[in-house]
Amino acid sequence: MKDWLKELYTGSLIWAGTKWSAWALFFCAFADASFLPLPTPMFFLTLTLIDISKAYRYAFFVTIGTLVGAIAGYSIGYFAWLTINGEFTRLAQFLFENIPGFSETAYNNIQIQYAKWDFGVLFLASLMPVPYKIFSISSGVFDLNIFMFCIATLISQGVKYYLLALLAIKIGPRVKELLKLRLRAVAIIATACIVVTILAIGVF
Repeated sequence: MKDWLKELYTGSLIWAGTKWSAWALFFCAFADASFLPLPTPMFFLTLTLIDISKAYRYAFFVTIGTLVGAIAGYSIGYFAWLTINGEFTRLAQFLFENIPGFSETAYNNIQIQYAKWDFGVLFLASLMPVPYKIFSISSGVFDLNIFMFCIATLISQGVKYYLLALLAIKIGPRVKELLKLRLRAVAIIATACIVVTILAIGVF
């Protein structure tokens, strides 16, 4: 297991034993959806599997945290991403240079996807290994309807995390040992289950 995964698990154990665990998850989700690259799904899974009785509570906090963070990201895109001449601001350039996975190429690709799928891309975003902040900021830049943006974010992220919570409940306490050894595998399996579920809903 990589060092940062070990640190994530260790840190999760510390937060899981306090009354602030849900709020820690909220702020992690907020930052991840607005300006920082944080492994929110893995943090959520770790906390949930450590204390399954709080699964739906954690799902609520992480969903609302993501929504509030997405609104902050939308505001960044709307007010501080482009100059009046249509050029990237210093803030945009800073994020391109310092946020992993956030580049001009990724930004341009998201613009193409918006043109093709409109709000539907926000639902796909919950399944893609791409930081949600890219979508939230881009939504502000492209001046998407803020109300529809919030609804799409709330639904897509809510479905994602409540399905993860349900998966954690079904798997049970035995996963704790697996979590210590194969945290990345748990995240991959969870994501695969979400994809299969959504595809099944689309087909039937």
